[in-house]
Amino acid sequence: MPDAFFQKKRKRTNTSSSSSTGSGGGASSRAGPSRTTKKSTITSNSQSRMRNGRNASPASSDNDDDAVPGGGIDEMDLSHNYNQGPNSDDEAEAAETPAEARVRLAKMYLQGLSSSNSAPVDQAQDGDDFFESDQRPSFGLADAAVADRDNIAARLQKDVAEQSGRIHLFLSDRIAPPLSTSTSSEQENAQHAQGRVDYTSSMLALRGGHRQSVTCAVASQDAKWLFTASKDGSIIRWRLRDGKLIRILPRRSKHLAEDGSALPPTSSGKSKTSGAARRRARLSKPSSTSSSSSSSSTYLAVGAEEGHTDEVYTLSLSSDGAHLASGGADKRICIWSVSNPSSETFLKTLSGHKDSISSVCFRLGSQELYTASLDRTLKLFDVSQLSYIETLFGHQESVLSLSCLSSETAVSAGGRDRTCRYWKIRDESQLVFRAGIKSKLREVLEGGDLSSSKPSTGEKGAMSNPAETQEGSVEVVSMIDSHHFLSGGDSGSISLWNLGKKKPIFSIPVAHGFDVINSETEGEIRTPRWITSLAALPFGDVFVSGSWDGRIRVWGLTSSAGQVKGFKALFDLPVEGVVNSLQLIQPPLNTVVVSRDTGMVSSTAININLYKRRNGLSSHIHQQDQKDQENLSKLDKLNTSKSNSPPIIIAALAQEHKFGRWIHLKHAKNGSLIIPLLLINPSTLATTSNHFNLV
Repeated sequence: MPDAFFQKKRKRTNTSSSSSTGSGGGASSRAGPSRTTKKSTITSNSQSRMRNGRNASPASSDNDDDAVPGGGIDEMDLSHNYNQGPNSDDEAEAAETPAEARVRLAKMYLQGLSSSNSAPVDQAQDGDDFFESDQRPSFGLADAAVADRDNIAARLQKDVAEQSGRIHLFLSDRIAPPLSTSTSSEQENAQHAQGRVDYTSSMLALRGGHRQSVTCAVASQDAKWLFTASKDGSIIRWRLRDGKLIRILPRRSKHLAEDGSALPPTSSGKSKTSGAARRRARLSKPSSTSSSSSSSSTYLAVGAEEGHTDEVYTLSLSSDGAHLASGGADKRICIWSVSNPSSETFLKTLSGHKDSISSVCFRLGSQELYTASLDRTLKLFDVSQLSYIETLFGHQESVLSLSCLSSETAVSAGGRDRTCRYWKIRDESQLVFRAGIKSKLREVLEGGDLSSSKPSTGEKGAMSNPAETQEGSVEVVSMIDSHHFLSGGDSGSISLWNLGKKKPIFSIPVAHGFDVINSETEGEIRTPRWITSLAALPFGDVFVSGSWDGRIRVWGLTSSAGQVKGFKALFDLPVEGVVNSLQLIQPPLNTVVVSRDTGMVSSTAININLYKRRNGLSSHIHQQDQKDQENLSKLDKLNTSKSNSPPIIIAALAQEHKFGRWIHLKHAKNGSLIIPLLLINPSTLATTSNHFNLV
């Protein structure tokens, strides 16, 4: 019986076979090795079937012929199916659905959180890790602290809080003032009862270098450097650990050489031992001389078209510490490169404002610079490109203060127009919050009466007339988070604002008391001291305020039903002079230590024993003490977080206000104060239920 494989109804001619062969060869040559491999595979399969067909029995051949649909190999689909499954990771990602992609990314994120603790310590970013520690984690040990440290839920909650721009640093219940100078516990308790405790033993002062009032003081985020500005037009760099003067960025000299370098003024007929003579000597020595010379290394030569020519009002330091921006009465915004402490350089002058620069502020984690001016405008610059971006209009009077955080938003104080404006840069929009005058009838209708307000601490008598607290100017603003900010005005009131309401959610009138003047014709005249400076801990529940009443007051936010409702006074610190600027910073986590004696958390970023002035600006010079305290220990891994980093207050004090000479305090000294605060050890603090629960 003939083989069924060779029984074909269709006959192939030589022409068709040759044409098919030619076309197949051409296609093979064009297609490359993949089609050749496919053709050879099909040929080998057909040859094996032919051999099997010859050796098979006739019965089996008939059965196979009947089993094949269509009656032969011509009807079989021998092509490769490319849709059976992906052969690579790229094809797998392309084939997955959006829901599967979200699940895969979530698993990768959780794996990254679980494996982050096993990374080397030197690869961790300074201050960014929530459980940052100098000790390597131990594996294979049943330690409860390690298990709690790996709590992924806490990590996720912190990430959500930071990215949402809400308050996530709760320190008001644990913050404490610096150590008191009281020699006995009875004396300290008596001072606490009177509300006046002397904390000046831990108030580190920086004096010298500036000849006029200090207008601003800013510190770097890593608590290594401090920059101060003055009305004499100079900027000074200090080392924050020991208070040593590192560099002077002087005012532009009026006497220049042919090459544009600064020349010292003539010294004929002048003293050779005075402070001015020493400054002339520093200026006369070129900066290219021996680097070991202290005089040449502390003075930066400023050439033509560089530096300031008038009073400097404001400073701002970028988050990475690479750029310093300064502005003042000369309408110039000077950009300095300060990344290298041994070679500061002047980069460029950013112009555009038509009046004095009142405030400059870098956006956190960015090189974007916001500037405010007395010409009623705000401007936005990109310092990385040293270029201008845009101008913001809206204020009807001079802009006196500016504040911003990490998001593309800013808050400004409009001065005499009595408004605070919240700027949304990306949306090109603004929200207007009106402070200003409130009528007595409106206060009664809203459930309050200014005439029945309680006086501030230490003041005698109550306000007799609501007009005494009418706000005529908004002086300063400070952002707490992306939804709350603070404002202070010439009425002495501090107001807390929420973006969801057009009026303050909480206010304290006459926060720094009254300034009493005795008049022969009108008797005693009492005017409220206006708020000259405000500073809030970014994304924290602590802020400070200053005026010229001799106190820096520390406040803490309060909450109700999971929402910020107000604030309360925590304690105050004695100072002398007008507080022209305030700043709150947190030192790096690797410097946080706890005292075995008192159980208080402090920082080693600042060594009190190395400062020459340790009891305020009016104190005498002390000898430096090199010995360190031996009763300090590192926090455990579980408690090493930014919530346990004690804040540091940076204050600029002067005899006069930075914008004018309306106030002159003869007994005050010009300089800066560094006040390291303390925190109660979280292991000894009882768990409280009044923490915020913001979502």
